[in-house]
Amino acid sequence: MTDEQETSTDEAGAVDRATAGIKNNLPRSLLLSDVVGEPPAPGQPGAYVPPTTALRTESRQLIHDRALNDIARLRFGFPTEKYPDYKAFLNHPSRTMGVAMDGGLVAYPDIVVVQHPENNCKVVAEVETNETVREAVARFEWLPYADLAPLYLYVPVGKGDEALGLCRQLDIPVVGVRTWRYVAGYDEPEINDHYEVPSGPEDMLPRALRG
Repeated sequence: MTDEQETSTDEAGAVDRATAGIKNNLPRSLLLSDVVGEPPAPGQPGAYVPPTTALRTESRQLIHDRALNDIARLRFGFPTEKYPDYKAFLNHPSRTMGVAMDGGLVAYPDIVVVQHPENNCKVVAEVETNETVREAVARFEWLPYADLAPLYLYVPVGKGDEALGLCRQLDIPVVGVRTWRYVAGYDEPEINDHYEVPSGPEDMLPRALRG
């Protein structure tokens, strides 16, 4: 074996050892928990926990939860006279209604509208803050949730075009993009329709309930 061949063999061995060391130190349980969350109870399906969950700090979550509650009350006031068997559930601050995904996991979008008594999912909605209108959230939350039911997005004023652009970039079949903001002196948010494809019962709500 020549000196050059010996040097090449030594370098290859060093690379292999370094690669093995990196693999051995990977936090496998953490990577798994980023996808499925805490281990489910015996006989229960695992929850889909997007890796983007960490983007929502405690202060951002407070803003999000306030907007979520107000938007749900103003835009998803089911049951109604036209839809007496529909009911809206919020999955913050605790999970109340999940939707089965392909692969056996259960997703928990911000708002889930179901038809009783079968609990068939009819509408899902996500409420975003300025920090969560980004490609990662679109990829790991909006995209899989849009496969569950017609998806509505509620984003802060000024983020409508960006949200719609992400949907088009990733081929997310969103049926409505709304913008929201709180105006000084008013307790309730101002909600505006930015983009709409009439297809879901949320569009059928009385104008008074749509804000």
